[in-house]
Amino acid sequence: MTLSRFSLFFLFALVVLGLISIEDTQAILGTARSAVVDAFDWFFVGITSGTLCLIVLLAAHPRAKVRLGPEGAPPDFSRFSWFAMLFSAGLASGLLYWAVAEPILHFQGNPTLAHQGLAPLSASAAQNALSLTIFHWGLQGWGLYVLGGLAIALYSYRHGQPMTIRSALYPLLGDRWIGRWPGALIDLLALLGTVFGVSTSAGLSAASLNAALEPLLGFPVTSGNQIAIVFLVCFLGLVSALSGVGRGIRRLSEINVWVSAIFLLAVLLAGPTGQILSLFPTTLVDYGRTLFSTSFWIGSSVTETEWQSNWTIFYWAWWLAWMPFVSLFIARISRGRTIREFVMTVMAVPTLVILAWMVILGGTALHQELLQPGSISEAVNFNSSLGVPTLLSHLGSPEFVAALTGVAAFLLFTWLITSLDSATLVLCHLVGQPDQITQKILWGTLLAAMTSMLIWVGGLQALQAASIVIGLPLALITSLIAAGLVKDLIMGRL
Repeated sequence: MTLSRFSLFFLFALVVLGLISIEDTQAILGTARSAVVDAFDWFFVGITSGTLCLIVLLAAHPRAKVRLGPEGAPPDFSRFSWFAMLFSAGLASGLLYWAVAEPILHFQGNPTLAHQGLAPLSASAAQNALSLTIFHWGLQGWGLYVLGGLAIALYSYRHGQPMTIRSALYPLLGDRWIGRWPGALIDLLALLGTVFGVSTSAGLSAASLNAALEPLLGFPVTSGNQIAIVFLVCFLGLVSALSGVGRGIRRLSEINVWVSAIFLLAVLLAGPTGQILSLFPTTLVDYGRTLFSTSFWIGSSVTETEWQSNWTIFYWAWWLAWMPFVSLFIARISRGRTIREFVMTVMAVPTLVILAWMVILGGTALHQELLQPGSISEAVNFNSSLGVPTLLSHLGSPEFVAALTGVAAFLLFTWLITSLDSATLVLCHLVGQPDQITQKILWGTLLAAMTSMLIWVGGLQALQAASIVIGLPLALITSLIAAGLVKDLIMGRL
């Protein structure tokens, strides 16, 4: 049985079993999540922080001038198109789900407040909440993408290996094993990670889109409506995927960047502009000041461990689950870039965009919460997906709020399409059939079915559990990719 047939059969079977026995699925996911976090929290923390250190060293190495492709080969895409696709595929609408909810939840209480001698619900706690949110969305996660994407691009473009995740392990597998069962196992785990990672993001995006559509169209926030959104977006994503990277995905990504900039500018001008602008330098400094201590911190008490499981470990596992998908995608679009250009751009630019995004949306929400306690937190505590619509409702006239909410819904919609069509193309690459229309339809449908099953079974908890469980084997693969790159760097074979 081919990798494509086996994985499709296995994953569709999981969807069916999950829907048939919802309570058992909830119990299995919960037990598996607890087991992984209890035994391997240190591994998730170590692999993300260690990868960041390695990437910094790679960028400073003399071999960083090597080009990803033949010497003198021009980049396949303009710098703007390249960045737009990096942003849309690597971040997607998870930013709109968490940009308000996460800072507000951290503001109400988190273990780092006590460690820094800060009181919850204070102005200092608001600054802490922003820094902690950016920590979860910043350099560590993008370091994982850089590591995987760089290894795939190097061994695909310069060593003639196929554009799959197994190629990132070419230094360790060699010609003898890369085409046999170890290579196939690596691709299978990457495929599973892509399906569960993208399904997690799609589920959160559907919840956010449902929340944005409720005040606009009276579309109630229900699991059924979120599943309907997923299948509608899946259909449109397939249309984009069938048109390829150069047309559908590139154009959607460029539109997303411009609309995102307009949306952020509107929120900045409608909110407390001066206070938000002053948050940029203070948040950046606070993020840098606490980066090392936060990166290597592991909770010791039951409360701290539970918080770290729900937040930091979930994020690292989610980034790891997305690593094969985004790494393959950015390797695919980065031909012609140098190693240093690749590392610096993929690390620095998205992190700065995230800083702007979180400071403007999260900072405005925290400012409103400090002025009027409960105005944002009550909605977020009830349902995290209500964060952005609730914030926007405080920013002006009903007509202006409706326009902003409509723009947010548009962004959620197009970002979700971009993520699903990019993931569909990557899955087809992983099974070695990148151009078959039937494969694109099957994998696009599977992504929609898996997302719907997880929404129906347990919503956010099920989505988080699935990411954490699949993140463990991908953390191991990431450590092997790092070992292979270091080996070739020492031997001068990059």
